[in-house]
Amino acid sequence: MKTKNRNWTILIVGGSIIIIGTILLLVQISRNHQENMSIINECFDRFDEGNGVVVQKEGFWSPVTCEKQ
Repeated sequence: MKTKNRNWTILIVGGSIIIIGTILLLVQISRNHQENMSIINECFDRFDEGNGVVVQKEGFWSPVTCEKQ
């Protein structure tokens, strides 16, 4: 009986950790996306004079950079 209760406890705690971690990861991805979209919109508003604009992203977690060509 003790082993069954211990297994259920491990299952519930482990599952909860996975679910909480996934939710936190999705929230962070959403925040990064909103921030990047804000930077891109500001970039095109600021450099909207006919010249080219270069929008770059170094990695998955890095913010977007905007440069005038």
